Amino acid sequence: RFRYYQNVCAQSYSYAWWDWARWEREIDWMALSGINLALAFAGQEAVWQRVYLSLGLNQSEIDAYFTGPAFLAWNRMGNLRGWAGPLPRAWHLKQLYVQYRVLERMRSLGMIAVLPAFAGHVPQGVLRVFPRVNATRLGAWSHFDCTYSCTYLLDPEDPMFQVIGTLFLKELIKEFGTDHIYSADTFNEMRPRSAEPAYLARVSSAVFRSMTGADPEALWLMQGWLFQHQPDFWQPAQVRALLRAVPLGRMIVLDLFAESKPVYPWTESFYGQPFIWCMLHNFGGNHGLFGAVEALNSGPFAARRFPNSTMVGTGLAPEGIEQNDVVYELMNELGWRHEPLDLASWVTRYAERRYGAPSAAAA
Repeated sequence: RFRYYQNVCAQSYSYAWWDWARWEREIDWMALSGINLALAFAGQEAVWQRVYLSLGLNQSEIDAYFTGPAFLAWNRMGNLRGWAGPLPRAWHLKQLYVQYRVLERMRSLGMIAVLPAFAGHVPQGVLRVFPRVNATRLGAWSHFDCTYSCTYLLDPEDPMFQVIGTLFLKELIKEFGTDHIYSADTFNEMRPRSAEPAYLARVSSAVFRSMTGADPEALWLMQGWLFQHQPDFWQPAQVRALLRAVPLGRMIVLDLFAESKPVYPWTESFYGQPFIWCMLHNFGGNHGLFGAVEALNSGPFAARRFPNSTMVGTGLAPEGIEQNDVVYELMNELGWRHEPLDLASWVTRYAERRYGAPSAAAA
């Protein structure tokens, strides 16, 4: 059903400075490659700024929260705040323009554009405006101290969770329209304050309800990275609680690193939620002539045959792009296949297609 593309981190590692001309090239490549589901994240900070101002935050509080463009991937997931910020007004306007064009092009080519939703993280200014709000200060992330991390996560049962989440998504839909699929990642590389399944279920339910409060047809697209990144925390009971708090079929999980560390086998196919088998391939936008081609050639088919499989597609989820085309072309082709390829034969034909003619010297 789905042939997915993009990684939330690539928004910073690869796309941060793109203009419309570069996006147009990428979207055309996506169409030629059969991609039908992709992220469309540009311009969201302009909408968030509008929402925060309407709630009573001042501009200095907003400026202290947003990171610079190259770090927004982690600001959006609650990992960072303020680093290399603030964002100038001209940047907001440019990103709105880019997003209008991106969405127009994607939709004209039959693609589903995934918009961002509220994951629960808020600027510190929210605590000033609403002093009784119940929020947890998260821990430091990566090698950043609390000057630039330790963001605030609203309690899932605090009324402001639904107020802010629904208000943002309504504003976003009014600005950009919708294809009814939304991305949100609450615990990206961050340990929740409690391992109690009931708490995790409340968080998941709150995120989803903030989506359906704005769009009754909402479907949540979530990265499954957290489960394999912190497996000591995300035991079966915790994973099940987070996933099953959303009605079955109203969430799609990206099994992000499935070519190396698939999550679906030890979660009973994500406890019934649909998932997309993804190739991550690289971290940090690093380049390299590598790729787990044997795993790519077998993994999606094994996932389809898995007992009670809920696999609904394949995907490309690199943290950085513009490197080692062959593994991406292979992965795209596998989305159309019913069985593994003869890799040696496929690579030979790929080289001939790419360079135009066979070479005796390469035989």
